[in-house]
Amino acid sequence: MLAHIDHLRRLAVFLGWGAIALIIASTLSPIDLRPHLPGMGPDGERFLAFVAAGALLSFAYPARRWLVLAAIVIAGMGLEWVQTLEATRHGRPHDAAIKVIGALLGTGMALAFDWTVERLRRAA
Repeated sequence: MLAHIDHLRRLAVFLGWGAIALIIASTLSPIDLRPHLPGMGPDGERFLAFVAAGALLSFAYPARRWLVLAAIVIAGMGLEWVQTLEATRHGRPHDAAIKVIGALLGTGMALAFDWTVERLRRAA
């Protein structure tokens, strides 16, 4: 079972950094070039993006989970500030809060998953 978890962690490294790259590109691109999820507003999109990044990278780097969370939170707030430099974008505290909440939830999901796997491993 642990070998499977190690494979999943390696995949999470790739997907997590891909999520970060997509977040950066989406955040810094002009508004009309930003990708959209059908039927979902900007708050939902940014929330899901940060849930994904937080969950994947926190799972990928369990020994550095809190450092990962701090880095994602700082990056999210920094990206909101950088948006003020793009004419068609705007950085808002509301948007930063959505990103922070998403990163927290994603990290919590990774923590819960690792905790569950550990409990199942001990029980077996």
